[in-house]
Amino acid sequence: MADARRNEQQPNNEPGTVKLTSGDGFSFIVPKGVAEHSPTIRNMLQVSRGSSSDAAGFTEALTNEIRFPEIKGGVLEKVCQYLIYKHRYVNSPAAESVPEFKFDLELVLEVLTAADYLDC
Repeated sequence: MADARRNEQQPNNEPGTVKLTSGDGFSFIVPKGVAEHSPTIRNMLQVSRGSSSDAAGFTEALTNEIRFPEIKGGVLEKVCQYLIYKHRYVNSPAAESVPEFKFDLELVLEVLTAADYLDC
């Protein structure tokens, strides 16, 4: 599950994980495979191939840390929960009952805006 931390200065030293940080300083460490259910995050984490420079691609690909200055912590938390939900149920058999993903109505507009940006 996502690990929320308020201290955004702490580097992400955990292999196979991605640190997602909100504009208000909350950080969530999620498995890379979970975060990559968002095509936007997946593209940010890709290192360009065929380049002679080690720094090819986004800085995020080298640090496994992505900052979202326009997304609040509560909204980013819900996005992380959805990515975990999607990872869990994306390939589930049709016979398996997939529960509804729920969130507070007060967050609808902000969550939809973030989901649109992250394409998830």
